[in-house]
Amino acid sequence: MAIPHYRGVHFSGDTPEKPKITKALLLRILSYFRPYWKLLIVMLAAIVVTSALGVVSPLLTKDIIDIALPNRDIRLLVYYILLTFGTLVVLNLVTVGQSYLNTLISKRIIRDLRSEMFSHMQDMSLKFFSNVKAGEINSRINNDIGGIESIFSGTLIQIVQGVFIFATTTATLFYTNWMLALISLLTLPLFLAPTRKVGKTRWKIAGETQSKLAELTTLITETLNVSGTLLIKLFTREKDKSREFEKINEEVTQLGIREAVVGRWFFMTLQTFVALGPMLIYLFGGLILIKYQTVTIGGIVMFVTLLGRLYGPVNTFANIHVDVVRSMALFERIFQYFDLKSEISEKPDAVDVRGIKGFIRFEGVGFSYNEKSAVLSDITFEIVPGQMAAFVGPSGAGKTTITYLVPRLYDVTEGAVLIDGTDVRDMTLTSLRGQIGMVTQDTYLFNASIRENLLLAKPDATEEELVSACRTANIHDFIAALPDGYDTAVGDRGIKLSGGEKQRISIARTLLKNPGIVIFDEATSSLDSNSESLIQQAVEPLLKSRTSLVIAHRLSTIVSADVIFVVKDGRIAERGSHHELLQAGGVYKELYDKQFGAMYEAAD
Repeated sequence: MAIPHYRGVHFSGDTPEKPKITKALLLRILSYFRPYWKLLIVMLAAIVVTSALGVVSPLLTKDIIDIALPNRDIRLLVYYILLTFGTLVVLNLVTVGQSYLNTLISKRIIRDLRSEMFSHMQDMSLKFFSNVKAGEINSRINNDIGGIESIFSGTLIQIVQGVFIFATTTATLFYTNWMLALISLLTLPLFLAPTRKVGKTRWKIAGETQSKLAELTTLITETLNVSGTLLIKLFTREKDKSREFEKINEEVTQLGIREAVVGRWFFMTLQTFVALGPMLIYLFGGLILIKYQTVTIGGIVMFVTLLGRLYGPVNTFANIHVDVVRSMALFERIFQYFDLKSEISEKPDAVDVRGIKGFIRFEGVGFSYNEKSAVLSDITFEIVPGQMAAFVGPSGAGKTTITYLVPRLYDVTEGAVLIDGTDVRDMTLTSLRGQIGMVTQDTYLFNASIRENLLLAKPDATEEELVSACRTANIHDFIAALPDGYDTAVGDRGIKLSGGEKQRISIARTLLKNPGIVIFDEATSSLDSNSESLIQQAVEPLLKSRTSLVIAHRLSTIVSADVIFVVKDGRIAERGSHHELLQAGGVYKELYDKQFGAMYEAAD
């Protein structure tokens, strides 16, 4: 079945149009500074100090040239030099502290963003993860959030620092000589001219780069894992995948080169204007000195020195414009994910349920992944506490989807699912799922130890509880025989274990949870007879005295089930006991003769 786009969000990583830098967007970005406002005040004070100290050295240089040297006053000369040196030492010390605070704040903001993104992604529904590419989320958390670090570590701080430096420098220039100050400011508009065009170009390249990085991450994630590697090796597609990687990697490289070249031309233009400024100061300053004598030689030198300090903030503002426009594409991608709403959400007045009896009722349930086709239609049935209900039917009929609706992994689009008379949508997710155990057909284990995988069910479980659950699941003897016992690493997706061993660990994990309702997807068709026998023995205590929904693959399960629901084309076609359904001679009898009857003959 084709899965639609998730709420209209495009996950290719493309940014269709240039993002708008709005007040709301800027306030949203600035909100990440809020937890660190005390550190920001200290850093702001440091910026004020460094901005003021920055003009002291040029002023002292002016006095050295205009007073100490003409008067041949060695004592005054040494005094000015020591004062200049002391000022520079203090300036550098404060700058180091400011840099530390800047780094501390920016790194923590990036940490907060990544944590918020990870937490938000865990709240998303299965529908979201069934649609998004494997490497897309990884790319947003690592590439995109990592790409905006410069905004927090440099850009916003540079704006504040640039304003103070520009203000103190401009005030000093006008105080010294207003005519030269005006001449100094004449070249500033030349810095701003090329920035708009460069910003648009770099934004476009940045969007393309992040899109390609997402493709690269997806390829790495899907290929360089155990399952992907196994598939590639079996079909001998190593060279094809290498060529695909090289192609995307080359595209990323070319985009990086293009962006760098755009920046270099831009900076070359700025450097040209930077060189023009001192020439104008020497020219007009010399004319004023010769003709009007309202400026001194030291004053001219001071102007040239401060001109570089004046150009610094302007140069920064020009670069910031480019960087901000570039970063907006990344912020747009990040906030696009933050703004996604999960279909599965708790009501404000959701209730905590404890000690459920396990009475399950489906009332006219319908479900669809999209508006075009229904997966389930008018599903109505009851399962009484302690009853084992088996679901049989052809592949794709909707059996697994029915079981996923009980713990709200999906939400119904019509009707309701009730447990003990309460709609599951009125329960808190933690209390609902905390009382439901699930053993899936494709058992998933984290790349960790057996103990860590078991403790997912009950983090505070004792060693005795672990061993007891594993004994009941017929897996303890196997684990105990391993060199590291329960501390044995299982590998990616449990690759070091067989299918039967993984499923028995999954059963032990569910036993450790001790749920009131069990959902079990029997996946024994690919197992040997010994593993199947061990699993069958492990399943009996798991299902005993619990309400259970079993997607049946084995004859023994079907025969022993209290009630059997035959699912066909998203509907309950028949229901009843094994013997009742055989006598009815309908869909179940046909399915039994074709599938289960053949299994029975093969077993004989």
